[in-house]
Amino acid sequence: MNALGLFGAFGTLFAAGYGLLALLVRRSLQLSLAEQIAFSWLFGTGAVSLLLWVFGFFANGLLLQGLVSVVCISLGMVGWKLKTPSQIRRKPRWFEVVLTAVITIEIAIVFYLSFVHTLGWDGLLNWEIKARYAFANGGVLPAAYFSDSGRAFSHPEYPLAIPFTELWLYLWLGESNQFCAKTIFPTFYLAGTFLLAAFAVRLSRRTWLGLLMAALLFFVPQITVEAGCASAGYADFPLSVFYLAAAGCLYCVVEQGNDVFFRLYAACLALLPWVKRDGLILWIVAAACGVLVILRARKPPLSSLAFLPGIVIICAWRLYLNATHALQAADFLPFNPETFRTHLNRALPLLSALVAEFYSLPTWSLFWFTVAVAFLYSLPRMRDPGVVALVVALIAPIVLYLSLYLFSSWPNYLDHVGLSISRLLMQVVPVGFLLIVLAVSRRPEKHPQQVEMPNRATCAMARSERTAVVELA
Repeated sequence: MNALGLFGAFGTLFAAGYGLLALLVRRSLQLSLAEQIAFSWLFGTGAVSLLLWVFGFFANGLLLQGLVSVVCISLGMVGWKLKTPSQIRRKPRWFEVVLTAVITIEIAIVFYLSFVHTLGWDGLLNWEIKARYAFANGGVLPAAYFSDSGRAFSHPEYPLAIPFTELWLYLWLGESNQFCAKTIFPTFYLAGTFLLAAFAVRLSRRTWLGLLMAALLFFVPQITVEAGCASAGYADFPLSVFYLAAAGCLYCVVEQGNDVFFRLYAACLALLPWVKRDGLILWIVAAACGVLVILRARKPPLSSLAFLPGIVIICAWRLYLNATHALQAADFLPFNPETFRTHLNRALPLLSALVAEFYSLPTWSLFWFTVAVAFLYSLPRMRDPGVVALVVALIAPIVLYLSLYLFSSWPNYLDHVGLSISRLLMQVVPVGFLLIVLAVSRRPEKHPQQVEMPNRATCAMARSERTAVVELA
């Protein structure tokens, strides 16, 4: 029964995501199979979790599951009818086959690690606890949960993309099976490697380089084996995949000039604040990069509607938390100028802690050193709005995250940094790989062809020749 339940849950998730992808693409862009799988998973988890939350206001139990299933199947039928065009595949070279095999083995290892280890703190006490409460209440989180001080440790103010994706599996399984719920997180790793490889190929036009970047993602310890890694049940890596999708699509808007990528960017952007509370910061950064691209590419004013879905989700979730009197986390002091002024002396110790984190080889290996070199290589190309958007997408979240610790309410704010900074940095790691791709595959700038200006003697000779022609005529 568990196998059938998982098949039904994953099948409806992918069907909903593929239908949304087909509606966004509208047969006007060729996507690789890897891109279709990855986008279908991202859009599917986002759509199903939102539908469970919205439909949960007036339905529960089998009715709720049936309504969401009908929408998923309907979207799947739309996707099947539209059929997103696939890229023409060529015969792979031998080293591309080797890299593909390596990536397959790495994905299998991540699945294995997720099954043999228990969920981490966030996986158990932030996400699964919400999924279990909702499952026990017919698929709807009890309103009392949000204002219960005894459960404030589980962050009731966090959004519901991850716990309601787990809830969807529970509804299909008929039980709250933690072992089956763990399949969600390595699937995000699969989607992340697929998207990283696909975007790297689009940026560099070299298949082997895209596969190499996807293979190297596995060798960042924070991604695979450290606390809060992709298999531990934390939301940071899933959030990084959504952020990678938004940043990669935005670069493709500039590089390939296809408005389909802008629609995909808008969809991924909208889901960032629905994955985790930190996604609001990533949404602000990605939206600012989108404004930059709109202005530099001189896109029509209607392009600003791309920010509307995200704003709706942010405002709707905030209104819902206010209506349920949800408790807020006590990890930070009030964000106001007075707190900023009195805690500004933390800036240098925080910067030192960040630099020390970059140097932590057991956590990051040589990743941040490589990113620093790639950043230097990208400086001559800063006239390109796509490159500027990628650089801002990488650096701005780091600066904003570090600034948050100025408002930390912990007695020792450096302990707060040490506990969470590595997981926050992980959210921008895939974008860092895209910057590395740009550095490795950088193309020389096209200079306008110089035209030699004629001198006075040449002009005089030309006039004399024209006069002679007129006289002969």
